[in-house]
Amino acid sequence: MKRVRDIFYHDEPLISRSQVSLADELAKRPPKLTRLSRKQGGEIMDLIREVMLVRYRELYGTTLGDPSSVVRADLGCDDLGYDEAGRGVTIYLWNLPPDRRLPLRAYVAGLTLKNGVPINYIEAIGLCEWMEVGFNTFYTFRGGEAGWIYAQVLRCLCHLMGTTCISVYPYQLGKDNDEAIESGAFWFYRKLGFRPGRADLRELVEREEKKIVADPKYRTPARTLKRLAAEHVFYDLPGSEHLRNEVGAWDRFSTRNIGLRVNRQMAREFGGDVRRMRDHSRRALEKVLGVSTSLWTPLEKTAFENFALVLTDVPGLRAWTREEKEDLVRIIRAKAKPDEMLYLHLMQRHQRLRKALLMLGS
Repeated sequence: MKRVRDIFYHDEPLISRSQVSLADELAKRPPKLTRLSRKQGGEIMDLIREVMLVRYRELYGTTLGDPSSVVRADLGCDDLGYDEAGRGVTIYLWNLPPDRRLPLRAYVAGLTLKNGVPINYIEAIGLCEWMEVGFNTFYTFRGGEAGWIYAQVLRCLCHLMGTTCISVYPYQLGKDNDEAIESGAFWFYRKLGFRPGRADLRELVEREEKKIVADPKYRTPARTLKRLAAEHVFYDLPGSEHLRNEVGAWDRFSTRNIGLRVNRQMAREFGGDVRRMRDHSRRALEKVLGVSTSLWTPLEKTAFENFALVLTDVPGLRAWTREEKEDLVRIIRAKAKPDEMLYLHLMQRHQRLRKALLMLGS
């Protein structure tokens, strides 16, 4: 538990999930995010590790989070001071240190406190404007305005990461997760506006919704919930169709597909020798981009090699404009900088790179 200045007391009924409009919440002014000192961030890292340890849970971002990257969103604080809008909720978010980052995606982890008490943990992994998010509320607090709190978490994440397409991975819905099936997790997301990416699952949802309307006592069987949890569900922020003009572009995307392409090429052309493939790909990309990485830092060189493994399979890379190539170099080098959100925001401006990654991962 973390000591807080003000305690929020509920003197009215809790906000139910049916009262939460995710579209309305995401349309509000983004919460103010305050960066903590490294010492304060370290205290939050210690807190989340204790919270996870006593529950026999572990997450990459909670174990290895960067204390210098922690930001706090006080939902009940504004320029006039404390008010009741935040309902006692404080959200902390942080990144991974440069030497622990994922090869392509940007990583954010987080923790939510209610009146200073930890109530859930968060994981979000982003690429361009797409974000895959995990939201895990501890069992004790699942009846305590979880829908409203989830909406506030997404407000913070979308503001921090620049996200316009939110994806929830199947485990959160119930794939290989009996706890999620028992709690009906799929309907938690569906009632907030998430949609399945697959057409056959959208049809199944519509049939189930008609049954629910016809009989309020009807409950979706576990076997049907498991079918609905087979694939990701998505939420497109209001206005995203005007930003990208292609809602649904990420429905068939998976970074796993990119990894499989790289591994197949490594087996086919390099006999499974990863060192030889990394060296060959680096030299090839250096030539295409007209750069030398010999004086780059070790972390920058690693980031460049990771991109080289992926981009070597992109058709037409040589035809990119000089500006597009220079912007790509800036993106790669940003992967090793202290603030990984810079990397993600630069990536969101590079339409050619976005198109290439979508092609490789879909």
